[in-house]
Amino acid sequence: MTSPEKIAQPVLVTGATGFIGSRVVQKLLQNETAVKILALPGEAVPAAWAEKIEIVRGSISDPRAVEKAANGAKTIIHLVAIVTDWGDEKEYWEFTVEGSRLIFDEAVKQNARIVLASSIAVYGDNIYRQACPEDTPYGNTLGPYSRTKQAQEKLAWNYYRNKGMKLTVVRPANVYGPRSGPWLHDVVNVLRSGSPGLISGGQMNAGLAYVDNVADILILAGTFKKALGNVYNACDGLDVTWKRYFTDIANIIGVGNPKSLPRPLAVLGAYLLEGIYKLLGIKKRPLITREALNLVGSDNRIPIDKIRRELGYEPVISYAEGLKHIREYLHQDPPCKKT
Repeated sequence: MTSPEKIAQPVLVTGATGFIGSRVVQKLLQNETAVKILALPGEAVPAAWAEKIEIVRGSISDPRAVEKAANGAKTIIHLVAIVTDWGDEKEYWEFTVEGSRLIFDEAVKQNARIVLASSIAVYGDNIYRQACPEDTPYGNTLGPYSRTKQAQEKLAWNYYRNKGMKLTVVRPANVYGPRSGPWLHDVVNVLRSGSPGLISGGQMNAGLAYVDNVADILILAGTFKKALGNVYNACDGLDVTWKRYFTDIANIIGVGNPKSLPRPLAVLGAYLLEGIYKLLGIKKRPLITREALNLVGSDNRIPIDKIRRELGYEPVISYAEGLKHIREYLHQDPPCKKT
C-alpha cells in the first residue's frame, strides 16, 4: 500500500524481529527506506537484512542502547512489548511501560515522530459490551497485558500533551498470520489437543487483522501528517467468526472441528485457575485466562471507518489469501517457531 507522502527516514523499528515488526521492516526495505533496528544481543536477524539496515544491539530497558538506536532517527515505529496474557507483571511494566518511557524520551530529544503499536486490549471489558471505535473509553483491564498497554498509551499521550512528542497510536486487533503466537500457534495447539477453544459456540466476530495489513497501517500512520495526534484501529473489517476461523485452521492441519465451552463455565474456570496459579506461584500459563476470554469470548466489533476516511486505508490481504499463507507456513518442513 502506497502513500503520496513519504515517511521521514531513517526509521527506527523496535521489536523488528518479531511477528509484526519483521513485516514492517520488510515493507520499509521494499520501499528503499533507511531502517535501524534495536535487537537483543545474540538475537537472530534475517541474513537478507544484514547489508540493508543498521543494527543496534541492546535491550529496550537499557538507556544507552535506546539512545544509540534512536540517534538520528526521524520516525520510530515502536512495537516492543510483552504480548502474552500471563506472566510476571513486573516484567510487563519494565519492558512495556518503562522501556517505552526511554523511547519517548529519545523521541522528544531527536524530535522524531512516534508510531506506537498499542492494542485493542486497552478497551478492556468494553470489547465484550460494545463496538469499540477509537473514542471508546478505556475499560476495566483483565490482566497484566491490558493493564500495561493502557499505561503505555497514557504515558504516550502525556508526552504528546506536555513534552511535544509527535505521536500517532495504532491499536491492532487480533493479528493472525504466519508466526502468530496467540492466533496461530496457540490455536493449533488447542485444536490438536482436543481441548475446547471456542466460547458458547464461537458465533462472535473474531476481529481479525492479517499481519501484513497491520504493517501497512503502522507505516501509513507514520507517513501522513494528518495522522499526528490521532489513534487508529487496525482491523480487517471481516465478517469472520471465531468458529469459522478455528474450523479453517482445523481443516488446514487435518484435525476435527473445534470444541466449545459455555461462557459461564469459562468465566468461572478463568477466575479459579488464575487464583490458584497466583496462590501457588505457578508460572505456566493457565488453560484459560480472563484476558484471553475477553477476546475469544467476545463479539470483536472493531470499526476501521476512521482510518478509511482519513488515510484512505483498505486492507490488501484478503482472508482467503491470509489462510493460504498460513497453510504454506504450517506445511513447511521443518516448521517455523512461533515468536
